[in-house]
Amino acid sequence: MFKKKTPLPIPLDRWFNDIKAVEELRSILESDTFQSAVATLKEISGPTSATLSTSEQNSLRLAWYAGYRDAFADLAKLVKFPQSNTTTTNTEWTHITPNP
Repeated sequence: MFKKKTPLPIPLDRWFNDIKAVEELRSILESDTFQSAVATLKEISGPTSATLSTSEQNSLRLAWYAGYRDAFADLAKLVKFPQSNTTTTNTEWTHITPNP
C-alpha cells in the first residue's frame, strides 16, 4: 500500500501561483487511466433500480454519489485559472444621488 503523506492545505491563490502543480494536476486529470477510474467510481456509486431498497439506504447512496461528483468537479476547478476581475464596479448605490 502507499505511504500516506498528507500535505497541509494551502490558500487557493498560492495554489494558482504554482504553475507546475497546476500543469501536473491537469495532466493527471486528463489521463485515460484517471478518467477511467472516475467513470468506474461514478458508475458503481450511482443509483440503480437494485439500490432502491429503502429510502435511508437510497439517501446514503445518493449522498456518496454526490460526494464523488463534487470531488471530481472541484479537482477540475483547480486546473482552470480564475479570471481576474479588476474592472468591478459596485452599482448597488448608483440610484442615490448626493445632495448639492
